[in-house]
Amino acid sequence: MTKVCVVHYIGATEKSRSVVASLIADQRDTGASVEVLDIGRWTTISQDLPPTWVARMLGHQAKHQAFGDVVRSLGATIVELSAPSDSRAQVRDKHRSDVDTAIESELLTYFRVHELPNTRAVTSLRSELHRGALATYWALDALWSAAPPDAVFIPNGRTSRQKAARRVAEHYGIPVTLYENGRARPNSYYAGSTQPHDRLASQAEIDPLTKRLSRKDIEVLAKEWLSLRMAPTGGTNNFSGLWQAGPLETSSDRKTAVFFASSFDEFLAFGPMWTIDSWAHQFEAFDLMMSILEKSGVDLILRLHPNLGSKSRRYFLREIRDVKTLAANHPTLKVYWHNDSVNSYDLITRADYVIVERSTIGVEASMLGKPVWVTQASQWDLIADIRQVLEPSGVTAELMKPWSPDPHPAQKFAAYWMIQERPLRYSWESWSSWNPDRPPLRMKAAVLAVRNPWRHKLQLLALEWAKWRNSTFTTP
Repeated sequence: MTKVCVVHYIGATEKSRSVVASLIADQRDTGASVEVLDIGRWTTISQDLPPTWVARMLGHQAKHQAFGDVVRSLGATIVELSAPSDSRAQVRDKHRSDVDTAIESELLTYFRVHELPNTRAVTSLRSELHRGALATYWALDALWSAAPPDAVFIPNGRTSRQKAARRVAEHYGIPVTLYENGRARPNSYYAGSTQPHDRLASQAEIDPLTKRLSRKDIEVLAKEWLSLRMAPTGGTNNFSGLWQAGPLETSSDRKTAVFFASSFDEFLAFGPMWTIDSWAHQFEAFDLMMSILEKSGVDLILRLHPNLGSKSRRYFLREIRDVKTLAANHPTLKVYWHNDSVNSYDLITRADYVIVERSTIGVEASMLGKPVWVTQASQWDLIADIRQVLEPSGVTAELMKPWSPDPHPAQKFAAYWMIQERPLRYSWESWSSWNPDRPPLRMKAAVLAVRNPWRHKLQLLALEWAKWRNSTFTTP
């Protein structure tokens, strides 16, 4: 019988419980024996459910025992790992850089900043993440050096403990499958050999994985993917529900260029494959392109990313400042701010030029037959029929001439995502009485009762305060 290990930490989000339970069920259906390796002991910041008594006081149920009950009912076992007595001060030299990069990525995501400040909070959390990654690394090393499984499933592979687990498995030649929440379909999970944010490896496998599909199959899958992205409810783009369809302001019959800003902080720590440009910031590239296009009489539109309001106050204010500077340089520029209800897909329909930093809306525009320029590394820059502009010297009048793109490569990218996802067998209702994606206010506040350092609770409060302050922004 094939033995499969699933690396998991119970303190992860509710949705990860649904993913892992579904993954176990699918593996058991193949006849494999499944062992869940719980590395939750080294969770630095827990996203677990609030305590049962807190949920009950607030009129809800937190089903803490449900996950273990489901795993055992599926015939799998849970092993709670502990650090071996011979843990070392560092991971193997060949893995140190990968783990360190993963830690920096976690820090950027956690603090929601453009670059990490040299503060006690950052230094302390970095040290804690390092200790957790180190303990995970050597605990799994001790386990798998003695009895390697036939296959290992690891969540995502991006964060430090996930990266540590992957490198240990690869060190012993154990086949690795990465899993995470579904990206292309609602109520699904991804399971594949490529870390989703590995832009080189993921694009390299698009052709091999889609070669069995006919051109028509690819078009159908891409159309479904796009319809799910555009759907105001029940789709895969959380922001679509905030937008309203309707006619856009049109001042002339001139050509229109639409610039889509990105919310990009954590990408900065994904490694060298993501830092291939020489722009100081995304608006430097936009500024140069706008200067060329407006000389040709092209109308200019800028759409800010709707996620901007969730960033730290410092990040938010810097972006607003840069946009105001850009608008001052280009007086005819029409700015749709992050909190504007205009539908971004309506902007694509109107556009003759689509310029993005790395946003997914770029590949969607290419799929719809629009010429797309991208100014940074993206998940689809090597497969889609787009133009990539990575430095100031690359911005020329010749480069900015539109062309008729082939939508098929972008459609192939969407099909690649679609075919790798599997339906969830469990939902949030299996673990709690409220939907964590849309929690009522009292359950949103209940996260403060989760066992976490006070520093983290203060960080949560600070972020909520920043979000509220950001939400008071009014259009200039």
